[in-house]
Amino acid sequence: MPSFDQPWQPVINWDTPAGGVLDRLVEALPPDRSWKIIIFRSSPLQLGIDPTFLSGDVDVISSEELDEYCRRARLLKGQAPVYVEPCTAASFTASADWLMRAFEVQRKHVRFILPHPIDILVSKMKRLEEKDLAAFRLVRAKTGHPTEEELMVALRRVVDIYRPSFDEESAGNPRQNTQTVWRELFDKPIDVAEQIIGPALAERRKSYGGEQYGFRETLGRFGEQSG
Repeated sequence: MPSFDQPWQPVINWDTPAGGVLDRLVEALPPDRSWKIIIFRSSPLQLGIDPTFLSGDVDVISSEELDEYCRRARLLKGQAPVYVEPCTAASFTASADWLMRAFEVQRKHVRFILPHPIDILVSKMKRLEEKDLAAFRLVRAKTGHPTEEELMVALRRVVDIYRPSFDEESAGNPRQNTQTVWRELFDKPIDVAEQIIGPALAERRKSYGGEQYGFRETLGRFGEQSG
């Protein structure tokens, strides 16, 4: 896997469950116009890193409505063993520059966009269910990445995930999840406030040329808690 600042250039394995579902999706979409669809969560890892990394759904984002086409092709949940899950753009948490690293591939009249693996991993940090932790293990085992520094840089670029959530019922605990990932991948603890939030906010203040808040005051704006 290339470093964080380099585009991803995988060899896509279309002979995978996700690849087969996506080919069916291509056939279901009208060919008289061009389509652009983001594939995110676990499917890009199956397509580009390890075909045995299975998932029951293929999560996609499109500016066009896909549900009806998927329904007609029997590609939705409850209609197929591996199904298409149309999602909103808000479902994918990534840094503003994630498209610069993404891989794009044309499949007939559909252009698919696959986020870089490090952006996929970072997007899993808020929830971090067991299958998400398995994705971290997989990418690390298969590619040697992300390194500790790469992951810290990636998380600094999405530092707002550490703010208190306005939706407490669905919110995970990204600080605790980050500590879990560090123990799992690097066999060491991490101080999220000192190593991720503080440097990220210092860089943000520098970029904006804004007020010079003290470190503790800055962390307080993120609802500081231990770790």
